[in-house]
Amino acid sequence: MTTAIHERYTKEIYDGLGYFAVWMPNSPVSLGDVGVLRGRRFHRMTSLAELGVVFDTVGPGAPMVHSYSSSGDVEVAVSGEATAPGVLGIEPQLTITVAFHQAHATYFRAVGCTEEVVGDHLALQRGIADLRKAGVWRSEYHVVTKLVKTGPAVILVSSRAGTRVEFQASADLAPVSLPLVSAGAGIGTSVGSTLAAEAVTLNGGLTPLFELSALRRSLNARPRLRIRGPGSPAGNASTDTWQLAPLSWEEFARDGVSPH
Repeated sequence: MTTAIHERYTKEIYDGLGYFAVWMPNSPVSLGDVGVLRGRRFHRMTSLAELGVVFDTVGPGAPMVHSYSSSGDVEVAVSGEATAPGVLGIEPQLTITVAFHQAHATYFRAVGCTEEVVGDHLALQRGIADLRKAGVWRSEYHVVTKLVKTGPAVILVSSRAGTRVEFQASADLAPVSLPLVSAGAGIGTSVGSTLAAEAVTLNGGLTPLFELSALRRSLNARPRLRIRGPGSPAGNASTDTWQLAPLSWEEFARDGVSPH
């Protein structure tokens, strides 16, 4: 059976970068979004804010680079002279060529990436558990608890073998090891070739990587002794049997259903 484009893309990005991948790569996702999984795609239904749950945000962290290309299926070549910027009043340019040797191969390059995460995880867990108790939180709901926003980025997925993509990069912003699309350069594909997915930003703002968490019944719940107020008898009470836990790849690939 042929693997769907988005299935290969999400698996490769997870294996290579350790995050779940948004499909399509330019689809917007926000921290605190609540939704369901269908075929390795996150479908937003609502948000924590819309459900009345307040949460703290930690971040953005220090900028970082995320880079990935399908092993053996992508070849990147750089041409042009990377001289110092501003020489003779001309902005130096490099030409980046990405050649895809197989269909559905991925080229992912993003710089200036920052990560934002939910701050008080236990408080969020209590808030969602209250929603579940009130019948608002559905069992198939998942919440975005970590998000990566990019600076300038290029994300390309080929539709067929032989696809070639060329774009211009400013030498002062993009040395050979850091190809970024320059303003006004655009992207060109070879004749007869197309891209299955393309996400390009010059100013940043893509949110292609994220982490999902779900409310799961705790396997370690044990009765505990609860001391009541004066005049009230002491007795056994169950601990909170629900916890907010990050999804594993196996759960993500099974539409959020735990394999256990």
